[in-house]
Parts: sequence; structure tokens; C-alpha cells
Amino acid sequence: MKATKAVSSRKRFSIQPDTAMLSATILVAPQLFGGAFPWAVVAIAALSLTSLGVAIWVRQRERTPVLDVVLAVMVVAWLWTGLQAVPLPSALARGLGLGSVESVDRVKGLAWADAVPFTISHDPGSTHLQILIGIAIVSAFLAARLVGPFQLKTIAVVTVASAVLMSLLGFGHATVGAEAVFGTYKPRFSAPHLLTPLMNGNHLGGFCQMGALIAAGLAAAERRPSRRVGWILASALCAVTVAWTLSRGAIGALLFGFILLGAWLSSGRRAGAERRGAAIPLAALGAAGAGVVAFAGLEPILRRFETEGYDKLEVAVQGLRLLDGPALWLGVGRGAFSSAFVSYEGSLDRYTHPENLLVQWTTEWGVIVAAVLLLVLAWALWKRFRGTEKPLVASVCIAVSALFLQNLVDFSLEMAGVVVVVAVLLGALLPARSPLSLQRSPRPLLASFVLFAMVLAGLGPRVLVSDTQSIVDRLTAAMEAEDDAKFESALTRGLALHPSEPTLALLAGTYAGSRKHPDTARWLSVAMEEAPGWAAPHSVAARYLFEQGRTDQALLEIREAEQRHSGGAYKELCEVLARFPMIEYVERAAPDEPRFVAYLNRTASHCKGLSRELRAQIDSKILKKEPAHPIALLREARRLTSTERASEAVALLQRAIDKNPDNASLWVALIQAALSAGDADRASSALHEASARGLDDRALLEARARVQAALGEVDAMRETVTRLRGRARGDARLIAASFVLGAQLEASLGHIDEALDAYDAADAVSSESPA
Repeated sequence: MKATKAVSSRKRFSIQPDTAMLSATILVAPQLFGGAFPWAVVAIAALSLTSLGVAIWVRQRERTPVLDVVLAVMVVAWLWTGLQAVPLPSALARGLGLGSVESVDRVKGLAWADAVPFTISHDPGSTHLQILIGIAIVSAFLAARLVGPFQLKTIAVVTVASAVLMSLLGFGHATVGAEAVFGTYKPRFSAPHLLTPLMNGNHLGGFCQMGALIAAGLAAAERRPSRRVGWILASALCAVTVAWTLSRGAIGALLFGFILLGAWLSSGRRAGAERRGAAIPLAALGAAGAGVVAFAGLEPILRRFETEGYDKLEVAVQGLRLLDGPALWLGVGRGAFSSAFVSYEGSLDRYTHPENLLVQWTTEWGVIVAAVLLLVLAWALWKRFRGTEKPLVASVCIAVSALFLQNLVDFSLEMAGVVVVVAVLLGALLPARSPLSLQRSPRPLLASFVLFAMVLAGLGPRVLVSDTQSIVDRLTAAMEAEDDAKFESALTRGLALHPSEPTLALLAGTYAGSRKHPDTARWLSVAMEEAPGWAAPHSVAARYLFEQGRTDQALLEIREAEQRHSGGAYKELCEVLARFPMIEYVERAAPDEPRFVAYLNRTASHCKGLSRELRAQIDSKILKKEPAHPIALLREARRLTSTERASEAVALLQRAIDKNPDNASLWVALIQAALSAGDADRASSALHEASARGLDDRALLEARARVQAALGEVDAMRETVTRLRGRARGDARLIAASFVLGAQLEASLGHIDEALDAYDAADAVSSESPA
């Protein structure tokens, strides 16, 4: 009897190799930077495919149904993704009226644009990456389905462990003040509150809200108090992480999930004792939900609504403009949203995703495939949720649904490291019930495995170096190294994979211009057509035209750049004005209102070497439009002071301060002008007025020291200079500057020895100081 029980116990707690492999995938995939890089996508696809292979090997003799409408639709979506990247005959592509034909026609006949294919996808290179993500999703789903629904608890436990690990990594990075993930990679395109392998705060929030809800379900299902407390703590940690990210979508989804799970636990047909058992975790869920709001605080959340507004929803609505013509049914290509949408942006921003699941799938797959996939998944989840009385099953259904809900304002499901975990959960959660089952022979499964393996082996090495960012980085490096051969080969490959990517056309135009290639103008025209809202193609064109001696056309391009983005071509304008310092040229390159005054001010402020006369003319134009413009008035006052008209400068600055009383720079200029006019009392009065307004600025403190020196208050002056050094906070440059100021003031008072000592001190602190 005892021996039999021991064997039974070992069987009960043993983990099969396929479950162990799936668990490893759940734990490792999100840690691979969420799949943000091509190498990470390849690794995640390999992990998922290995899980499928192990599951087929372990379960080959079991009669496990796997094929139903959910799997069928997923496979169809993957096959359609592959078809979108298949090169098509020119006649067929034109007959279908594909939007990608325009991109290919634009670059046809241009240098380095050899063998650009016609495809349904506007960006076949990005679609190749999505094919591998599709392999990861389908493989993980199939492997979990083969493992069976009886392993749902194990998969749920590992999912929570993965979310808890992610949370601990985030707080661990914060504790040590790390700026790079694992000390190796510093995020280039995001600045998350918590630094983790999921480098976008919204993605981290979405993943952890899923962990929090599943942990809550495990707590509700657990009968042993000690383990229940452990799951409650895990849920609370994940909830705190969600709050810490300040992700509006993740916090909203988490609260939705807690409320729905709480409502489900408090209803149903369970016995009274079972309901009482659920009361403790239900109370914990309520406390966790309240804690999320209390911890995050309403104030920072409301501030994010005020500062960020609803731009995401506006972008999503604009993204629907891609559903035009054949794209309505065929899509623009999975993964091609960014390069296709850039022509509709009308701004300097670049949106990689619409941050809305409905828009993402419908525009990339087309309405039919996207709608069928969404409806089938939603119906399957609803049926499973409606028909269960198990808290764990309900919590997993709610967690996945909450993540889908969050992805109406986010794109974490586009990250391979996140979506693979969701695929495993769905595979274990939604067992096949259709009579269309693969019970008799494992051959179809083996064939699928072989097909996936062949595609992964073929595409994997290619996508490692063919994503847009990798190609752009290589092109930039080749340009800096002036390596023509590397640049041209990388550009040819890039255009074949990403023919509608405006960045490549822009780099081609920049390179061609530097080599005086005859295709320069055409390449820049391509970039302007593909990204009509970008300033960069116009600024590059302006530089090229100016170097060719075509100044009039260069000024027109500068104007076009400034119309699109303030400061988009100010460097080019400065180069023109350095050679032709004429106000007429400034006006001819000026954008229309409301950018006009900002353009003039930036020109006067940032173009070094402009003549005093031209700056005065520019400020005159500004003051005609805005008589109280503080910066233009400040420059005018400094000109008056420098020409020994300090009294006029004082009067001008006083009028400016009347209109801008809280501008510390104007007060500092007024004090300096009064000192230049020899009116130390007026300077002192201005200083007291500024201080009474609560203005506290380093330049104002320097002005205080100058006033004290002018009034002969030596001790007070020295104390103020000491305060300046204290405010430097260890910055050697500022410390040296305070010593130099002290030396100048001591010298002005005739204290030569003290001045020399201060200069020596400045030189000792920083050899770069002018001491």
C-alpha cells in the first residue's frame, strides 16, 4: 500500500518534458527583450517550435484532438501573412491595383534599386519577421493544446512566475540605478519608469496585469491558506508594478479584470461554504484594486490624461485611412503599417503601430482575415468563460480578455515575447472539441513541424540583418566611414526588402547628393512622396541645391521644411545667411503663421556669426508681430547696452518686464543695464523686485553679486559667490565659473591679490575655464 502511494505521489508531481519545455518558453520569451529585436524573434520562434517538437514526441501515441476552428483560422492567418510577402508577376500586381506597386514604380530605374519585387505587402522585409512570429504563435498554441487542459494550472503558475520575475527585474534595476537592461542595452526609443526586458512601460503593465489576474485566480482556487497568501502576494506585486508603470491602459484593464473576476466569484451556483472560501481572495482582490489606484495616485494619472490626451485614438482613426481600395480586403501587409502609414502622418513623428488591435489587424491583414480571427477568438473565450465554474479557468479567460482590451490603446500583443505566452495560455485554455481531430495519425502534425522548421531555417538568418533599423544603422555607419561598396550593397538589399520605407530613400538621396550623383533629385522626390509630412527630405534638398549654387530653390526647400517642422532646416538657413546675410533671404525662407515668429527668433538666436545689423532687422520683424516678445526685446536691450545707450536699454527692459513680469532673464538684463548705466541703486531696486516675485535663478544670483560689488558690499558679495559654488552641485564647469566671477568682481574693486587667487582656484577646478 505504502509503496503504491509513493509511486502515485511521484506521478502526481512529475512534469512531462513537453510541459517543462513550454514552461521554459513562458519564462524565457519575455526576458528576451520581449522580442523587440530580430535575433530575439528568431530565438522565441525556435523555443516555441522546440516545444511543439517535444510535445509531438511525448504525445504521439495519445488520442489528443487539436484541430478546430480556432486553430484553423490561426493557420489561415499565418498562411495569408506568408502569401503577402510572395513576389507577384507585374501584370497580376497591377491588375489587383496593389498600393505597393506605386512604391516600386517610384524607385524603378533609379541607382541601387535593382530587383525590387511586387508584393501585396508594402514592406515584405517586415512581413518576413511577422511570419516567424506567426510560427512562434501557432507552435506554442499547438504545443499547449497537445499538452492538454489538465496542465492549465502548471502553465498558469509559470505565467505568474514569469510576471513576478519581470516585476523583480524592474525594481532590481531601479534599486541599483541601472540605465541599461541587464547592464548591456540602453533603450533607444523609450524611457520607461521601470527598466525591464519589456522596455515599453505599457507592455510591462499589460504583461503584469495578466500575471496579477491569473495569480488572483490561483488564490481563489487554492484551499491551503499558506499557498493562498503566496498567490495574493504575487498578485499584489504584479498590481503594484502595473501601477508603477503609470500605463493608463494597463491600469484600466487591471481594474476591469479585478471587477469582473470579483463579480464572477461572488455569483454562480457554488455552495455556501465554497463562497465563504472565496470571500478571502475576493477581499484581497478588492484591496489590490484599491491599492492600484492609491499607489499610482489619481494626480499623476490625470496629469498624463492632460498632457498626453487622446492622441492614440486619433492615430488609430487616421490609420483606418489605409483601408482604401484593394487594401480593404488584402491588407497592406502584416508588419507594414509603419511604412504604409507614414504617408498619412503629416508630422515629424513616426508611428510604428496604430496602438489599436482592431486597426492593426484590419489594415495589415485586410478586413476579412482580421474580422474572422477576432470573432473566433472572442467567441471561443466567451464560451469557455461562460461554461466554467473553476476560478482558475475564469481568471485566465479574464486576464487574456483584459490584455486584448488594453491593446485597443497599446500594441503589446505585437511583441513576440508577450504574444507567445498568450498563445500558450489559449492553447491550454481552449481544448479542441470539434470532430475534425487528428487522433489517428501524427503525420499532419509532423508535417506542420517540418514546414515551420524549414521556414525558420530559411528566413531566420535573413531577418537577423534585414530589419529596417539594422539596415539604417549599417547605411549610416557606411556613410560615416565613406565606404561606398558597403553603403550601396546595404541600400540595394534594403530597397528590395523595404521598397516603401522613406528613410531608405532619404539616405539614398543624401548619399547621392554627397557624390553628386545624377539621381539625387529623384531620390529626394521619392522620399518627399513617401513621407510628405517630413521636413528632412526638404532640408537635404536645400543643402544639395545650395551647394549647386541654386540658392533660390534652396530657400524654397528651407521654407517647405520649416512649414512641416519648426527648426527642420535652420542649419541650412544659417549656412545660406553666412554667405548672404540679407533679410530678404530670411523672409523668403520663412514659413506661414503660426510658425513665423518662432522661425525668426530661432534664426536670430541660433545662427552664429550673423551680423549685428541682420539680427537687429530680424528682431524688428519680430517686434512688429509681437511688440512684447521677451527674447527679441532682450536682444535689443543688449545691443543698446553694448553701444553705450544703457539708459534706453533700461527703459526698454522695464516695458518688457511690465508685459512679462516673471521672466528672470529680463530682470537679469535690467540689472546689468542699470549697472552699465552707472545706476547701482536702480539695479539694487530691480534685484529686490525680482526677489520679491520669488524668482530664483543662477543668473539672478550672479547679478546679485555684481550689484553688491557695485555698492561696495564686499562681504555680502563674497557670500553670494560662495552660494553660487554651493549650487554647482559638484559640476566643475559651474564651480570654475563662480571663481571666475569672483575674480572679476574682486579685480573691479582693486583687490588684485584676491582676484589672482580666485583665477588660480578656477584653473585648478577646470583647465577648460577661461581663468
